[in-house]
Amino acid sequence: MICHLFVRQQATICGLICLALAICLPVGADDPREAAVVTLRSGGLMIELQQAHAWNIQRILYQGGEVGSCTGAYGLVACIPAAGGWVGSAHTEGGIEQVQEVGLIVDGERAELADGAVYTGERIVLTKRSMLDKLQLEAMLVLDSGTLIQRHELSATEDIIVTTLYPFMYCITAETRRWLASTSGGEEQSGTFASGRELEWHEDWDWTATYLPEQRTGVVLRHLSVTDGAQTFTGYWDTERYHKLYVKWVPEQTTWREGQRLRGEVALRCYEAPPADWESVARATAAGLVGE
Repeated sequence: MICHLFVRQQATICGLICLALAICLPVGADDPREAAVVTLRSGGLMIELQQAHAWNIQRILYQGGEVGSCTGAYGLVACIPAAGGWVGSAHTEGGIEQVQEVGLIVDGERAELADGAVYTGERIVLTKRSMLDKLQLEAMLVLDSGTLIQRHELSATEDIIVTTLYPFMYCITAETRRWLASTSGGEEQSGTFASGRELEWHEDWDWTATYLPEQRTGVVLRHLSVTDGAQTFTGYWDTERYHKLYVKWVPEQTTWREGQRLRGEVALRCYEAPPADWESVARATAAGLVGE
């Protein structure tokens, strides 16, 4: 797959084929990954992770209802031609994410990650160091009173060409019908999901939200920070399986010099609202999301 196709504002047919590789296969009773599910719970939000998937998110639930499904991949992926293509949590023809170190702190106390365990607290922090070919990833996932904050920092351990970079991905359930977004300048945009298998990129979104009418639940994602020297694009891949929320970073140059870094942070929060009020509650929820 030619990675640079994804740099375009509108996803191409080849790009959609590559994205389809991220399908999360159902886990059967005899699948050893089933026992490896680890659950983090805080303030009504529940996150499932798996060691088999480099401790990346596999599913998100709010008040017991699924808002992020196990029908695709979360985490970070980078297209590195010298490695053979995509490297990371899902698109792996160029290699998989190699975890070097992982740690968990629950309400200030260090905890040992154990297969099948459930960790509940007001503030839960998962930290991870891993390698994606010649890129080192320092990742932090925080659950704080129902807010999910993710921070990713990438650094090049030697000169490397990276043609495409998706630092954050979320498989929002296909139960959502509409989306709402606002730019950093306060201009609002909105749209309807139609399962058209299209991915349209939007520059300068500050936050975006979707709504699950059957659950009367909304999901808001806000960009808290991104490093200078890179453009940030956000978009939904609209399919029958999920409405996948992608974040893309586009640095000034595809060649990373040794020591070059990119760092960004996003926050996700769910909320409850009647159908008539979901947009106004989304705005208020987004306004309340702040960085670490």
